[in-house]
Amino acid sequence: MTAGSPTSAGSPRRQAIIGLLVLLAVALAPIALSGYFSSDPEPVHVRILAVNDFHGQLPGGQKLDGEPAGSAPVLASYLKHAMADAGGATTFVALPGDVVGASPPESGLLLDEPAMLFFNGVAGDSPESMIATFGNHEFDRGTDELLRMVRGGNGTATLDRPVDPYPGAAAEYVCSNVVWKTNGTLLAAPYTIRDAGGAKIAFIGATTIETPSIQKATNVEEVVFRNETESINRYVPEIQRQGVHAIVLLLHEGGSQEPYDGPTREGENVTGRVAAIVAGLDPDVDVVLSGHTHAFTNAYLENAGKNPVLVTQAYSYSRAFADVDIVIDPLTGEVTHTSARIVPAYEYGTSPDPEASVLLEICEEAVGPMTDRTITTASADITRLQTGAGESALGNLVADSQRAAMGADIAFVTTGSLRAEIAEGNVTWGDLYAVQPFSSTVLSIALTGEQVRGVLERQWEAPLPPHNLAVSGLSYTFDERKPAGSRIVEVRVNGTALDPDGEYTAAMVDFLATGGDRYTVFGEGTDIVNGPFDVDALVAYMESLPEPVDAKADGRIAMIA
Repeated sequence: MTAGSPTSAGSPRRQAIIGLLVLLAVALAPIALSGYFSSDPEPVHVRILAVNDFHGQLPGGQKLDGEPAGSAPVLASYLKHAMADAGGATTFVALPGDVVGASPPESGLLLDEPAMLFFNGVAGDSPESMIATFGNHEFDRGTDELLRMVRGGNGTATLDRPVDPYPGAAAEYVCSNVVWKTNGTLLAAPYTIRDAGGAKIAFIGATTIETPSIQKATNVEEVVFRNETESINRYVPEIQRQGVHAIVLLLHEGGSQEPYDGPTREGENVTGRVAAIVAGLDPDVDVVLSGHTHAFTNAYLENAGKNPVLVTQAYSYSRAFADVDIVIDPLTGEVTHTSARIVPAYEYGTSPDPEASVLLEICEEAVGPMTDRTITTASADITRLQTGAGESALGNLVADSQRAAMGADIAFVTTGSLRAEIAEGNVTWGDLYAVQPFSSTVLSIALTGEQVRGVLERQWEAPLPPHNLAVSGLSYTFDERKPAGSRIVEVRVNGTALDPDGEYTAAMVDFLATGGDRYTVFGEGTDIVNGPFDVDALVAYMESLPEPVDAKADGRIAMIA
Protein backbone atom coordinates (compact mmCIF):
# COMPACT_ATOMS: atom_id res chain seq x y z
CA MET A 1 0.00 0.00 0.00
CA THR A 2 1.51 3.32 -1.12
CA ALA A 3 1.64 6.32 1.09
CA GLY A 4 -1.31 8.64 0.60
CA SER A 5 -3.68 5.96 -0.76
CA PRO A 6 -7.40 6.21 0.31
CA THR A 7 -6.96 3.48 2.91
CA SER A 8 -3.65 4.54 4.30
CA ALA A 9 -3.37 5.11 8.09
CA GLY A 10 -3.13 8.82 7.74
CA SER A 11 -6.01 9.35 5.34
CA PRO A 12 -9.03 11.37 6.53
CA ARG A 13 -11.41 8.54 5.66
CA ARG A 14 -9.49 5.98 7.72
CA GLN A 15 -9.28 8.35 10.64
CA ALA A 16 -13.05 8.92 10.51
CA ILE A 17 -13.73 5.18 10.49
CA ILE A 18 -11.42 4.61 13.46
CA GLY A 19 -12.98 7.51 15.34
CA LEU A 20 -16.49 6.13 14.76
CA LEU A 21 -15.46 2.70 16.02
CA VAL A 22 -13.93 4.22 19.15
CA LEU A 23 -17.12 6.15 19.86
CA LEU A 24 -19.24 3.03 19.40
CA ALA A 25 -16.96 1.07 21.69
CA VAL A 26 -17.18 3.72 24.39
CA ALA A 27 -20.95 3.93 24.06
CA LEU A 28 -21.55 0.18 24.08
CA ALA A 29 -18.99 -0.78 26.73
CA PRO A 30 -21.28 -0.29 29.79
CA ILE A 31 -23.99 -2.35 28.14
CA ALA A 32 -21.60 -5.13 27.19
CA LEU A 33 -19.77 -5.13 30.48
CA SER A 34 -23.00 -5.18 32.50
CA GLY A 35 -23.78 -8.59 31.11
CA TYR A 36 -20.43 -9.90 32.35
CA PHE A 37 -19.76 -8.01 35.58
CA SER A 38 -23.05 -6.78 37.11
CA SER A 39 -26.85 -7.11 37.17
CA ASP A 40 -29.73 -5.74 39.18
CA PRO A 41 -29.92 -7.64 42.49
CA GLU A 42 -32.77 -10.07 42.88
CA PRO A 43 -35.70 -9.19 45.19
CA VAL A 44 -35.23 -10.44 48.75
CA HIS A 45 -37.83 -12.95 49.95
CA VAL A 46 -38.61 -13.23 53.65
CA ARG A 47 -40.89 -15.74 55.33
CA ILE A 48 -42.31 -15.31 58.84
CA LEU A 49 -44.09 -18.07 60.74
CA ALA A 50 -46.11 -16.39 63.51
CA VAL A 51 -47.57 -18.28 66.49
CA ASN A 52 -49.69 -16.16 68.82
CA ASP A 53 -51.25 -17.10 72.17
CA PHE A 54 -49.63 -20.51 72.55
CA HIS A 55 -50.44 -20.57 76.28
CA GLY A 56 -48.22 -23.55 77.03
CA GLN A 57 -50.42 -25.88 74.98
CA LEU A 58 -48.09 -28.86 74.87
CA PRO A 59 -50.78 -31.56 75.09
CA GLY A 60 -53.55 -32.19 72.59
CA GLY A 61 -57.24 -31.86 73.21
CA GLN A 62 -57.91 -28.67 71.24
CA LYS A 63 -60.13 -28.40 68.16
CA LEU A 64 -60.41 -26.07 65.19
CA ASP A 65 -63.52 -26.17 63.01
CA GLY A 66 -64.57 -29.27 64.91
CA GLU A 67 -61.36 -31.14 64.04
CA PRO A 68 -58.57 -32.10 66.48
CA ALA A 69 -55.79 -29.57 66.16
CA GLY A 70 -52.67 -28.41 67.91
CA SER A 71 -50.30 -29.74 70.60
CA ALA A 72 -46.54 -29.26 70.70
CA PRO A 73 -45.69 -32.30 68.54
CA VAL A 74 -48.24 -31.39 65.87
CA LEU A 75 -47.40 -27.68 65.70
CA ALA A 76 -43.66 -28.36 65.67
CA SER A 77 -44.10 -30.71 62.73
CA TYR A 78 -45.97 -28.06 60.74
CA LEU A 79 -43.45 -25.34 61.57
CA LYS A 80 -40.41 -27.43 60.75
CA HIS A 81 -41.90 -28.54 57.44
CA ALA A 82 -42.65 -24.90 56.59
CA MET A 83 -39.07 -23.89 57.42
CA ALA A 84 -37.69 -26.75 55.31
CA ASP A 85 -39.87 -25.71 52.36
CA ALA A 86 -38.91 -22.02 52.48
CA GLY A 87 -36.68 -22.30 49.41
CA GLY A 88 -34.34 -19.35 49.27
CA ALA A 89 -36.37 -17.19 51.63
CA THR A 90 -34.88 -16.15 54.95
CA THR A 91 -37.26 -17.52 57.58
CA PHE A 92 -38.13 -16.12 61.01
CA VAL A 93 -40.41 -17.43 63.74
CA ALA A 94 -42.38 -14.69 65.50
CA LEU A 95 -44.25 -15.00 68.81
CA PRO A 96 -46.65 -12.08 69.39
CA GLY A 97 -47.23 -12.72 73.09
CA ASP A 98 -48.84 -15.13 75.57
CA VAL A 99 -46.41 -17.93 74.88
CA VAL A 100 -46.97 -18.76 78.55
CA GLY A 101 -49.73 -18.30 81.11
CA ALA A 102 -53.20 -19.84 81.45
CA SER A 103 -51.46 -23.08 80.50
CA PRO A 104 -52.47 -26.72 80.95
CA PRO A 105 -50.71 -28.53 83.79
CA GLU A 106 -48.03 -30.09 81.55
CA SER A 107 -46.59 -26.59 81.25
CA GLY A 108 -48.24 -24.53 83.99
CA LEU A 109 -47.26 -26.76 86.91
CA LEU A 110 -43.66 -26.52 85.71
CA LEU A 111 -43.71 -22.69 85.71
CA ASP A 112 -44.20 -22.74 81.92
CA GLU A 113 -40.57 -23.65 81.35
CA PRO A 114 -41.76 -26.40 78.95
CA ALA A 115 -43.46 -23.82 76.70
CA MET A 116 -40.23 -21.88 76.35
CA LEU A 117 -38.20 -25.06 75.83
CA PHE A 118 -40.59 -26.08 73.08
CA PHE A 119 -39.89 -22.96 71.05
CA ASN A 120 -36.18 -23.26 71.79
CA GLY A 121 -36.43 -26.63 70.07
CA VAL A 122 -38.22 -25.11 67.10
CA ALA A 123 -35.46 -22.51 66.76
CA GLY A 124 -32.85 -25.28 66.86
CA ASP A 125 -29.44 -24.10 65.71
CA SER A 126 -30.80 -20.72 64.57
CA PRO A 127 -31.90 -18.84 67.70
CA GLU A 128 -31.40 -15.56 65.85
CA SER A 129 -34.39 -16.50 63.70
CA MET A 130 -36.86 -16.24 66.61
CA ILE A 131 -38.34 -12.97 67.90
CA ALA A 132 -41.03 -12.53 70.55
CA THR A 133 -42.90 -9.88 72.50
CA PHE A 134 -44.72 -9.94 75.82
CA GLY A 135 -48.42 -10.64 76.15
CA ASN A 136 -50.53 -9.82 79.17
CA HIS A 137 -50.10 -13.39 80.45
CA GLU A 138 -46.32 -13.14 80.50
CA PHE A 139 -46.94 -11.03 83.62
CA ASP A 140 -49.03 -13.71 85.41
CA ARG A 141 -46.30 -14.39 87.97
CA GLY A 142 -44.90 -10.86 88.14
CA THR A 143 -42.01 -9.10 86.43
CA ASP A 144 -39.23 -10.96 88.26
CA GLU A 145 -40.57 -14.29 87.04
CA LEU A 146 -41.09 -12.88 83.54
CA LEU A 147 -37.44 -11.86 83.34
CA ARG A 148 -36.36 -15.28 84.68
CA MET A 149 -38.36 -16.95 81.93
CA VAL A 150 -36.50 -14.89 79.34
CA ARG A 151 -33.00 -14.91 80.84
CA GLY A 152 -32.89 -18.34 82.48
CA GLY A 153 -32.27 -19.75 85.94
CA ASN A 154 -34.31 -22.16 88.03
CA GLY A 155 -37.54 -21.04 89.62
CA THR A 156 -39.54 -22.44 92.51
CA ALA A 157 -41.17 -25.44 90.84
CA THR A 158 -41.20 -28.45 93.19
CA LEU A 159 -41.58 -30.99 90.38
CA ASP A 160 -38.74 -32.32 88.25
CA ARG A 161 -38.02 -29.83 85.46
CA PRO A 162 -37.41 -31.03 81.89
CA VAL A 163 -34.03 -29.25 81.68
CA ASP A 164 -31.93 -28.40 84.73
CA PRO A 165 -30.84 -25.67 84.96
CA TYR A 166 -33.49 -23.91 82.93
CA PRO A 167 -31.61 -22.08 80.10
CA GLY A 168 -34.02 -19.25 79.30
CA ALA A 169 -35.55 -18.31 75.96
CA ALA A 170 -33.81 -18.65 72.62
CA ALA A 171 -36.07 -15.93 71.23
CA GLU A 172 -35.11 -12.29 71.54
CA TYR A 173 -37.88 -10.37 73.31
CA VAL A 174 -38.69 -6.87 72.10
CA CYS A 175 -41.26 -4.45 73.52
CA SER A 176 -41.56 -0.72 72.88
CA ASN A 177 -44.27 0.28 75.36
CA VAL A 178 -43.62 -1.31 78.78
CA VAL A 179 -41.32 0.70 81.07
CA TRP A 180 -40.17 0.47 84.66
CA LYS A 181 -42.19 2.80 86.87
CA THR A 182 -39.14 3.95 88.82
CA ASN A 183 -37.04 5.30 85.96
CA GLY A 184 -39.02 5.03 82.71
CA THR A 185 -36.55 2.67 81.05
CA LEU A 186 -37.83 -0.12 78.85
CA LEU A 187 -38.35 -3.65 80.14
CA ALA A 188 -36.80 -4.96 76.91
CA ALA A 189 -35.23 -3.54 73.75
CA PRO A 190 -37.95 -1.85 71.66
CA TYR A 191 -36.89 -3.48 68.40
CA THR A 192 -34.30 -5.66 66.74
CA ILE A 193 -32.89 -5.57 63.20
CA ARG A 194 -32.13 -8.78 61.33
CA ASP A 195 -30.23 -9.58 58.14
CA ALA A 196 -32.61 -11.12 55.62
CA GLY A 197 -29.95 -12.03 53.08
CA GLY A 198 -29.53 -8.93 50.92
CA ALA A 199 -31.78 -6.63 52.94
CA LYS A 200 -32.47 -5.66 56.53
CA ILE A 201 -35.77 -6.14 58.37
CA ALA A 202 -36.82 -4.65 61.73
CA PHE A 203 -39.11 -6.24 64.31
CA ILE A 204 -40.81 -3.98 66.88
CA GLY A 205 -42.81 -5.31 69.84
CA ALA A 206 -45.77 -3.89 71.78
CA THR A 207 -48.12 -5.21 74.48
CA THR A 208 -51.76 -4.27 74.92
CA ILE A 209 -52.16 -1.18 77.08
CA GLU A 210 -55.16 -2.89 78.69
CA THR A 211 -52.92 -5.35 80.55
CA PRO A 212 -53.38 -3.65 83.96
CA SER A 213 -57.17 -4.09 83.72
CA ILE A 214 -56.90 -7.82 83.00
CA GLN A 215 -53.99 -8.66 85.26
CA LYS A 216 -53.56 -8.82 89.04
CA ALA A 217 -52.42 -5.44 90.25
CA THR A 218 -49.49 -6.88 92.21
CA ASN A 219 -48.12 -8.53 89.06
CA VAL A 220 -47.72 -5.25 87.18
CA GLU A 221 -47.20 -2.75 90.00
CA GLU A 222 -43.59 -2.09 88.95
CA VAL A 223 -44.25 -1.28 85.29
CA VAL A 224 -46.23 1.16 83.16
CA PHE A 225 -47.91 0.29 79.86
CA ARG A 226 -47.74 3.19 77.40
CA ASN A 227 -49.90 3.84 74.34
CA GLU A 228 -49.09 1.21 71.71
CA THR A 229 -49.23 3.40 68.59
CA GLU A 230 -47.21 6.27 70.06
CA SER A 231 -44.58 3.91 71.44
CA ILE A 232 -44.17 2.05 68.14
CA ASN A 233 -43.96 5.23 66.07
CA ARG A 234 -41.33 6.67 68.41
CA TYR A 235 -38.77 4.13 67.21
CA VAL A 236 -39.51 4.10 63.48
CA PRO A 237 -37.28 7.12 62.66
CA GLU A 238 -34.45 5.50 64.61
CA ILE A 239 -34.85 2.37 62.50
CA GLN A 240 -35.00 4.39 59.30
CA ARG A 241 -31.76 6.19 60.14
CA GLN A 242 -30.10 2.78 60.00
CA GLY A 243 -31.29 2.39 56.42
CA VAL A 244 -34.06 -0.05 57.26
CA HIS A 245 -37.54 0.36 55.77
CA ALA A 246 -38.96 -3.14 56.09
CA ILE A 247 -40.74 -3.03 59.47
CA VAL A 248 -42.75 -5.80 61.13
CA LEU A 249 -44.71 -5.28 64.34
CA LEU A 250 -45.34 -8.01 66.92
CA LEU A 251 -48.46 -6.69 68.63
CA HIS A 252 -50.21 -8.38 71.52
CA GLU A 253 -53.55 -6.83 70.73
CA GLY A 254 -56.03 -7.96 68.14
CA GLY A 255 -59.43 -8.06 66.54
CA SER A 256 -61.39 -10.51 64.47
CA GLN A 257 -62.90 -11.07 61.05
CA GLU A 258 -64.73 -13.77 59.13
CA PRO A 259 -62.29 -16.67 58.59
CA TYR A 260 -61.42 -17.90 55.11
CA ASP A 261 -58.84 -20.13 53.41
CA GLY A 262 -56.11 -18.94 51.10
CA PRO A 263 -53.88 -15.89 50.68
CA THR A 264 -54.76 -12.44 52.00
CA ARG A 265 -57.80 -10.87 50.40
CA GLU A 266 -58.42 -7.21 49.68
CA GLY A 267 -61.31 -5.37 51.28
CA GLU A 268 -61.69 -7.50 54.41
CA ASN A 269 -63.33 -5.93 57.48
CA VAL A 270 -61.50 -6.28 60.82
CA THR A 271 -63.08 -5.29 64.12
CA GLY A 272 -61.36 -4.71 67.45
CA ARG A 273 -58.62 -2.47 68.84
CA VAL A 274 -56.04 -3.64 66.32
CA ALA A 275 -57.78 -1.65 63.56
CA ALA A 276 -57.41 1.65 65.40
CA ILE A 277 -53.80 0.93 66.31
CA VAL A 278 -52.86 0.15 62.70
CA ALA A 279 -54.62 3.31 61.46
CA GLY A 280 -52.21 5.42 63.52
CA LEU A 281 -48.99 3.62 62.62
CA ASP A 282 -46.11 5.25 60.77
CA PRO A 283 -46.37 4.93 56.96
CA ASP A 284 -43.25 2.73 56.94
CA VAL A 285 -44.80 -0.09 59.01
CA ASP A 286 -45.55 -2.98 56.65
CA VAL A 287 -46.78 -5.99 58.65
CA VAL A 288 -48.58 -6.44 61.99
CA LEU A 289 -48.49 -9.89 63.57
CA SER A 290 -51.27 -9.60 66.15
CA GLY A 291 -52.62 -11.71 68.99
CA HIS A 292 -54.60 -11.55 72.24
CA THR A 293 -58.13 -12.04 70.88
CA HIS A 294 -57.55 -15.69 69.84
CA ALA A 295 -59.27 -15.04 66.53
CA PHE A 296 -58.62 -15.24 62.79
CA THR A 297 -57.17 -12.20 61.04
CA ASN A 298 -55.71 -11.98 57.55
CA ALA A 299 -56.32 -8.59 55.95
CA TYR A 300 -54.83 -5.38 54.62
CA LEU A 301 -55.52 -2.31 56.76
CA GLU A 302 -54.29 1.22 56.08
CA ASN A 303 -51.69 2.90 58.28
CA ALA A 304 -51.38 6.66 58.88
CA GLY A 305 -49.88 7.09 55.42
CA LYS A 306 -52.82 5.24 53.79
CA ASN A 307 -50.43 2.44 52.89
CA PRO A 308 -51.66 -1.15 53.12
CA VAL A 309 -50.48 -3.04 56.19
CA LEU A 310 -50.77 -6.83 56.30
CA VAL A 311 -52.40 -7.84 59.61
CA THR A 312 -52.52 -11.46 60.78
CA GLN A 313 -53.63 -13.53 63.77
CA ALA A 314 -53.81 -17.33 63.91
CA TYR A 315 -56.34 -18.37 66.54
CA SER A 316 -54.61 -19.70 69.73
CA TYR A 317 -53.51 -22.73 71.75
CA SER A 318 -51.18 -24.16 69.07
CA ARG A 319 -54.03 -24.75 66.61
CA ALA A 320 -52.63 -22.67 63.73
CA PHE A 321 -49.92 -20.28 62.59
CA ALA A 322 -49.63 -17.39 60.16
CA ASP A 323 -47.39 -18.08 57.16
CA VAL A 324 -46.30 -14.63 55.94
CA ASP A 325 -44.45 -13.84 52.70
CA ILE A 326 -42.60 -10.54 52.29
CA VAL A 327 -40.65 -9.25 49.30
CA ILE A 328 -38.07 -6.47 49.82
CA ASP A 329 -36.39 -4.34 47.16
CA PRO A 330 -32.66 -4.71 47.99
CA LEU A 331 -31.81 -1.31 46.48
CA THR A 332 -34.32 0.77 48.45
CA GLY A 333 -34.98 -1.55 51.39
CA GLU A 334 -38.72 -1.04 50.87
CA VAL A 335 -41.27 -3.83 51.06
CA THR A 336 -42.86 -4.37 47.64
CA HIS A 337 -45.20 -7.25 48.43
CA THR A 338 -46.85 -8.92 51.42
CA SER A 339 -49.26 -11.83 51.69
CA ALA A 340 -50.17 -14.46 54.25
CA ARG A 341 -52.08 -17.66 54.88
CA ILE A 342 -53.47 -18.81 58.20
CA VAL A 343 -52.45 -22.47 58.35
CA PRO A 344 -54.46 -24.81 60.62
CA ALA A 345 -52.38 -27.37 62.51
CA TYR A 346 -54.77 -30.30 62.16
CA GLU A 347 -53.66 -33.55 63.76
CA TYR A 348 -54.46 -35.57 60.66
CA GLY A 349 -52.28 -33.38 58.45
CA THR A 350 -48.87 -34.43 59.72
CA SER A 351 -46.81 -36.85 61.80
CA PRO A 352 -45.96 -35.66 65.34
CA ASP A 353 -42.50 -34.15 65.72
CA PRO A 354 -40.25 -36.62 67.64
CA GLU A 355 -38.35 -33.97 69.66
CA ALA A 356 -41.53 -32.24 70.82
CA SER A 357 -43.09 -35.62 71.59
CA VAL A 358 -40.22 -36.46 73.93
CA LEU A 359 -40.60 -33.09 75.70
CA LEU A 360 -44.32 -33.69 76.18
CA GLU A 361 -43.71 -37.20 77.54
CA ILE A 362 -41.18 -35.87 80.07
CA CYS A 363 -43.63 -33.20 81.23
CA GLU A 364 -46.53 -35.65 81.46
CA GLU A 365 -44.41 -37.96 83.60
CA ALA A 366 -43.41 -35.09 85.89
CA VAL A 367 -46.96 -33.89 86.56
CA GLY A 368 -48.68 -37.28 86.28
CA PRO A 369 -48.87 -38.07 90.01
CA MET A 370 -50.96 -34.91 90.45
CA THR A 371 -52.91 -34.70 87.21
CA ASP A 372 -53.89 -38.35 86.80
CA ARG A 373 -55.85 -38.60 90.05
CA THR A 374 -59.51 -39.27 89.24
CA ILE A 375 -61.88 -36.91 91.08
CA THR A 376 -65.31 -37.93 89.76
CA THR A 377 -67.18 -38.69 86.55
CA ALA A 378 -69.29 -36.45 84.33
CA SER A 379 -72.55 -37.60 82.76
CA ALA A 380 -72.00 -35.39 79.72
CA ASP A 381 -69.60 -32.77 78.39
CA ILE A 382 -69.59 -29.64 80.59
CA THR A 383 -68.89 -26.82 78.14
CA ARG A 384 -68.38 -23.08 77.86
CA LEU A 385 -71.08 -22.87 75.19
CA GLN A 386 -73.29 -19.93 76.16
CA THR A 387 -77.01 -19.52 75.81
CA GLY A 388 -78.35 -16.41 74.12
CA ALA A 389 -78.43 -14.82 77.57
CA GLY A 390 -74.74 -15.57 78.18
CA GLU A 391 -75.03 -18.52 80.57
CA SER A 392 -73.01 -21.75 80.34
CA ALA A 393 -72.92 -25.06 82.19
CA LEU A 394 -69.21 -24.70 82.98
CA GLY A 395 -69.61 -21.14 84.21
CA ASN A 396 -72.41 -22.23 86.54
CA LEU A 397 -70.36 -25.14 87.88
CA VAL A 398 -67.28 -23.03 88.67
CA ALA A 399 -69.35 -20.26 90.26
CA ASP A 400 -71.15 -22.84 92.40
CA SER A 401 -67.81 -24.27 93.53
CA GLN A 402 -66.51 -20.90 94.69
CA ARG A 403 -69.73 -20.03 96.51
CA ALA A 404 -69.59 -23.37 98.29
CA ALA A 405 -65.90 -22.93 99.19
CA MET A 406 -66.61 -19.61 100.94
CA GLY A 407 -70.11 -20.35 102.25
CA ALA A 408 -71.14 -17.14 100.47
CA ASP A 409 -74.57 -15.88 99.47
CA ILE A 410 -73.60 -15.42 95.86
CA ALA A 411 -70.61 -15.87 93.53
CA PHE A 412 -69.25 -14.32 90.34
CA VAL A 413 -66.86 -15.77 87.75
CA THR A 414 -65.51 -13.93 84.71
CA THR A 415 -66.09 -16.27 81.79
CA GLY A 416 -62.65 -15.42 80.36
CA SER A 417 -61.11 -17.44 83.19
CA LEU A 418 -62.61 -20.69 81.87
CA ARG A 419 -59.82 -22.09 79.71
CA ALA A 420 -60.85 -25.71 79.10
CA GLU A 421 -63.98 -27.81 79.14
CA ILE A 422 -64.76 -31.02 81.03
CA ALA A 423 -65.37 -34.07 78.87
CA GLU A 424 -67.88 -36.80 79.60
CA GLY A 425 -66.49 -39.69 81.64
CA ASN A 426 -63.71 -39.76 84.19
CA VAL A 427 -62.68 -36.31 85.44
CA THR A 428 -59.11 -35.99 86.73
CA TRP A 429 -57.39 -33.35 88.83
CA GLY A 430 -55.56 -32.28 85.68
CA ASP A 431 -58.86 -31.75 83.87
CA LEU A 432 -60.03 -29.40 86.62
CA TYR A 433 -56.71 -27.56 86.75
CA ALA A 434 -56.97 -26.95 83.02
CA VAL A 435 -60.37 -25.28 83.51
CA GLN A 436 -58.77 -22.52 85.65
CA PRO A 437 -54.98 -22.70 85.23
CA PHE A 438 -54.25 -19.53 87.19
CA SER A 439 -53.75 -20.67 90.81
CA SER A 440 -55.93 -17.76 91.88
CA THR A 441 -57.16 -17.42 95.44
CA VAL A 442 -60.89 -17.67 96.05
CA LEU A 443 -62.13 -15.11 98.57
CA SER A 444 -65.32 -13.48 99.73
CA ILE A 445 -66.23 -9.82 100.10
CA ALA A 446 -69.26 -7.97 101.41
CA LEU A 447 -71.36 -6.07 98.84
CA THR A 448 -74.55 -4.08 99.17
CA GLY A 449 -77.52 -5.02 97.02
CA GLU A 450 -77.02 -1.82 95.04
CA GLN A 451 -73.40 -2.79 94.36
CA VAL A 452 -74.54 -6.23 93.18
CA ARG A 453 -76.88 -4.57 90.71
CA GLY A 454 -74.08 -2.23 89.64
CA VAL A 455 -71.80 -5.18 88.90
CA LEU A 456 -74.44 -6.78 86.69
CA GLU A 457 -75.09 -3.52 84.83
CA ARG A 458 -71.36 -3.13 84.25
CA GLN A 459 -71.50 -5.95 81.69
CA TRP A 460 -72.97 -3.49 79.14
CA GLU A 461 -71.29 -0.23 80.11
CA ALA A 462 -68.39 1.33 78.19
CA PRO A 463 -65.57 0.61 78.18
CA LEU A 464 -67.01 -2.85 77.82
CA PRO A 465 -65.50 -5.62 79.96
CA PRO A 466 -63.76 -8.26 77.85
CA HIS A 467 -65.95 -11.02 79.31
CA ASN A 468 -69.37 -11.40 80.90
CA LEU A 469 -70.06 -12.95 84.30
CA ALA A 470 -71.21 -16.38 85.39
CA VAL A 471 -73.19 -16.30 88.63
CA SER A 472 -74.24 -18.53 91.50
CA GLY A 473 -76.84 -17.99 94.22
CA LEU A 474 -78.62 -15.34 92.21
CA SER A 475 -80.69 -15.05 89.06
CA TYR A 476 -81.44 -12.00 86.99
CA THR A 477 -83.33 -10.79 83.95
CA PHE A 478 -82.09 -8.10 81.58
CA ASP A 479 -83.46 -6.12 78.64
CA GLU A 480 -80.92 -5.07 76.00
CA ARG A 481 -83.41 -2.63 74.48
CA LYS A 482 -82.98 -0.35 77.47
CA PRO A 483 -80.06 2.08 77.81
CA ALA A 484 -76.81 0.81 79.28
CA GLY A 485 -76.89 1.28 83.02
CA SER A 486 -80.55 0.40 83.31
CA ARG A 487 -80.80 -2.99 81.63
CA ILE A 488 -81.20 -5.14 84.74
CA VAL A 489 -84.93 -5.72 85.15
CA GLU A 490 -84.99 -8.07 88.14
CA VAL A 491 -82.45 -9.68 90.51
CA ARG A 492 -83.23 -12.45 92.98
CA VAL A 493 -80.87 -13.90 95.58
CA ASN A 494 -81.72 -17.51 96.41
CA GLY A 495 -85.26 -16.84 95.25
CA THR A 496 -85.78 -13.56 97.16
CA ALA A 497 -85.82 -10.13 95.53
CA LEU A 498 -82.53 -8.26 95.88
CA ASP A 499 -82.55 -5.70 98.70
CA PRO A 500 -80.65 -2.60 97.52
CA ASP A 501 -79.74 -1.73 101.12
CA GLY A 502 -79.01 -5.29 102.19
CA GLU A 503 -75.53 -6.81 102.53
CA TYR A 504 -74.45 -9.97 100.75
CA THR A 505 -71.28 -12.05 100.87
CA ALA A 506 -69.92 -12.64 97.38
CA ALA A 507 -67.31 -15.22 96.42
CA MET A 508 -64.86 -14.71 93.53
CA VAL A 509 -61.15 -14.99 92.76
CA ASP A 510 -58.72 -12.30 93.88
CA PHE A 511 -58.24 -11.01 90.33
CA LEU A 512 -61.93 -10.17 90.03
CA ALA A 513 -62.15 -8.81 93.58
CA THR A 514 -59.59 -6.12 92.76
CA GLY A 515 -61.57 -4.88 89.76
CA GLY A 516 -60.18 -7.18 87.08
CA ASP A 517 -61.75 -7.28 83.61
CA ARG A 518 -63.01 -3.73 84.35
CA TYR A 519 -65.46 -4.85 87.05
CA THR A 520 -64.27 -2.03 89.28
CA VAL A 521 -67.35 -2.16 91.54
CA PHE A 522 -65.88 -5.25 93.16
CA GLY A 523 -63.05 -3.07 94.43
CA GLU A 524 -65.59 -1.33 96.69
CA GLY A 525 -66.25 -4.56 98.62
CA THR A 526 -65.39 -4.86 102.30
CA ASP A 527 -64.63 -7.59 104.85
CA ILE A 528 -62.31 -9.64 102.66
CA VAL A 529 -61.92 -13.29 103.69
CA ASN A 530 -59.34 -15.45 101.86
CA GLY A 531 -60.08 -19.03 100.91
CA PRO A 532 -58.56 -21.88 98.85
CA PHE A 533 -57.01 -21.86 95.38
CA ASP A 534 -59.54 -21.96 92.55
CA VAL A 535 -58.61 -25.49 91.49
CA ASP A 536 -58.90 -26.75 95.06
CA ALA A 537 -62.36 -25.21 95.37
CA LEU A 538 -63.49 -26.91 92.17
CA VAL A 539 -61.97 -30.28 93.17
CA ALA A 540 -63.65 -30.21 96.59
CA TYR A 541 -67.00 -29.24 95.08
CA MET A 542 -66.88 -31.92 92.39
CA GLU A 543 -66.00 -34.53 95.01
CA SER A 544 -69.04 -33.47 97.07
CA LEU A 545 -71.52 -34.00 94.21
CA PRO A 546 -73.25 -37.31 93.48
CA GLU A 547 -71.73 -39.20 90.57
CA PRO A 548 -71.99 -38.79 87.69
CA VAL A 549 -71.89 -35.00 87.87
CA ASP A 550 -74.51 -33.29 85.73
CA ALA A 551 -74.03 -29.54 85.20
CA LYS A 552 -76.31 -27.43 83.03
CA ALA A 553 -77.19 -23.89 82.05
CA ASP A 554 -80.31 -23.80 84.21
CA GLY A 555 -81.81 -20.40 83.51
CA ARG A 556 -80.03 -18.20 86.06
CA ILE A 557 -79.70 -15.49 83.43
CA ALA A 558 -82.72 -14.56 81.31
CA MET A 559 -83.08 -12.06 78.51
CA ILE A 560 -86.30 -10.24 77.63
CA ALA A 561 -86.76 -10.62 73.90
